[in-house]
Amino acid sequence: MSIDEIDLRILDMLQRNGKLSQARIAGAVGLTTPSVNERIKKMERHGMIKGFVALLDHEKMGLPLTAYVDVALDHPRFEKGFVDDLEKLLSVQECHYLAGDFAYRLKVKAADPAALADFLQRRILTIRGVSRIQAQISLSSKKESTLLPLMPEKTEKEPKSGS
Repeated sequence: MSIDEIDLRILDMLQRNGKLSQARIAGAVGLTTPSVNERIKKMERHGMIKGFVALLDHEKMGLPLTAYVDVALDHPRFEKGFVDDLEKLLSVQECHYLAGDFAYRLKVKAADPAALADFLQRRILTIRGVSRIQAQISLSSKKESTLLPLMPEKTEKEPKSGS
């Protein structure tokens, strides 16, 4: 599916605020509400829009600790089962396949270090094929975002030097 500048503007508005009304989007992009509705439905059908969710504050939900857990597997034959098992674990927010000493890097949320240790011992290390893990705890987050760079980023112009 090809998309045009208007589709990009619609997607950018929705990724910033999924609760925007289609009428408001239509006004911003210069289309009718039914046209915006059809474009959104088409982008959903083609998988460009995966869904609409509420983004929760993990600290207010009692899960202030973020850890990055590198996982090594005994053999590549364990990959499918490992990934299937991860799908069931809501504490694992992300799973990335890596090049290097470890096969995967997980982003995990937990209530505290003890809860993280328990999760790693009881859930991750018990998955068939996991040979070793290495965890790093994040001390603070300086940037977290779900936004994709769909529109050209605005940059401040540098002042011209001496004229």
